[in-house]
Amino acid sequence: MSSQIAIEFAEKFHSLAAELSESDLERFLSTASLIEVPAGRKLLKVRMPADSIYMMLSGSLDIFAENKGESIKVSQVGPGEWVGEISVLSGDGRASATVSAATDSRLLRLKHQAFENLIAGDGELPVSILQHLVLLMSGRLSGLVEMLVKLNRDRAAAGRVSATEPANVGAQERATYWPECRPADTSATFRGFLRNLPGLENFAAGDFEKLFNAVKLTLYPTGHLFTLQGQRGDSTFLVVDGAVSQRIYNPVANTVSEAVINVGEWFALTSLAEGQSEFSTVCAIKPVFVATLTRDDFNRIFDESDAIARFFLYMLAKELARRVQSTLQLVLVASSENG
Repeated sequence: MSSQIAIEFAEKFHSLAAELSESDLERFLSTASLIEVPAGRKLLKVRMPADSIYMMLSGSLDIFAENKGESIKVSQVGPGEWVGEISVLSGDGRASATVSAATDSRLLRLKHQAFENLIAGDGELPVSILQHLVLLMSGRLSGLVEMLVKLNRDRAAAGRVSATEPANVGAQERATYWPECRPADTSATFRGFLRNLPGLENFAAGDFEKLFNAVKLTLYPTGHLFTLQGQRGDSTFLVVDGAVSQRIYNPVANTVSEAVINVGEWFALTSLAEGQSEFSTVCAIKPVFVATLTRDDFNRIFDESDAIARFFLYMLAKELARRVQSTLQLVLVASSENG
């Protein structure tokens, strides 16, 4: 990548570039390629494969979402903005919107595999990139949530939706087949369990000890409420033995979807993001062993270990991307019903 492109990137993406050393900036830009998109050409098409993240250097792009076969312009992006990161990070692999060049545009293209290779690397570079993306998506999510709250308030005032969440039914029936935990075994084997989790198995000994000492293993009783949808959380959790129930209320359709969070799965990751509320209600159907990492402890070890910071930021970035996708769809449906 030419020095002129490096200068241009530093001007347009100054907050990210300012955090990178000269060598890290060179390493980052060396993985990207410069592309030019003429006015009128589509960069991405909704529901079609999307394998790259783009960074705008010049020009402008129109973003169109689809709802019930109708294409709706939702925003326009310009220099210094990212495009395509939601599709890549969410794991969907398909564009969540159609992106068309409003004017001749120049972008840096970072392919998915190149991005994964960067994030898997050591040092401060992957942490800086992920921090930037987390802040970006957290801001987008907050904006969408505010829009959805307003739309639902308008719909409720017009009598188009119930303001009451459906009751939690069937908990007693679920308990009959719910996974049992083994209190006598779990505490003794927790260190080995944590060490062998995907993403942690290659941690250096010092990094692993920092994380192990920061999490607290607890046997929670039946009915314990870990998170409440719409409320601010202060911890992220890991199921160690047993399982927990997750309920997500859809205020547009006035329905509830339920899922099981099993052994080895983290939940309430959005509690680590500044200002984000919980997107689900999670409770114990039966006694369950869960490891807890508070936001305060996370912030402490974040500064002590790049490996820990990268591990949690990557999970958080993917979770935020999925939440942006799902919340955008709710906003589109609510907007169409409001006329």
